[in-house]
Amino acid sequence: MKRRALLAAAAAATTTGVAGCLRGNSIGDSNPDGTDTEEPSDGESTADSPRLVDQSFEVERVECGNDFGSHDVTTEDGVVTVEGVLDGNNSCYTAELVRGEYVAEEDTLYVEVESIDDAGENEMCSTCIVEIEYVATFEFEGGKPGSIRVDQSGQTSGSSSASKSVSASAPTETATPKSTDDD
Repeated sequence: MKRRALLAAAAAATTTGVAGCLRGNSIGDSNPDGTDTEEPSDGESTADSPRLVDQSFEVERVECGNDFGSHDVTTEDGVVTVEGVLDGNNSCYTAELVRGEYVAEEDTLYVEVESIDDAGENEMCSTCIVEIEYVATFEFEGGKPGSIRVDQSGQTSGSSSASKSVSASAPTETATPKSTDDD
């Protein structure tokens, strides 16, 4: 008797599942006029294009100095690394990653870093211009971005102290063309 009840329940579930498949969508997924709804594309990459899967940001050093406003970009094995130096007005400044975003339609990784005052309410800060060294890493699957745009803004220079678009092809990566002897 229990076996018949189990078989009947399984048949009902299968019929309901097939009916949902035949209709084209599940209950609640159609508009009132009966048309199917699709999720809007929000710039996510397709299966055959690069996809940003992880990112990290770390301030490595903050100390008095005047060598700032530069950055280097390297790509290796699907990982883009941006190492840079920003300036700050005193020793309480640090850097923060404002934007780390891959835009698939443009095949561009946008990286924006700026220096910020991180002083607590009663914290004493050294009065000197500081160098803020940082490292940002971006891990990709399915390739690497076609271009990388890095914008960094420090405090002594006003808005933007360095901005440059970099090709994702690192100069160390070379390809040797193969010759064919089909002549």
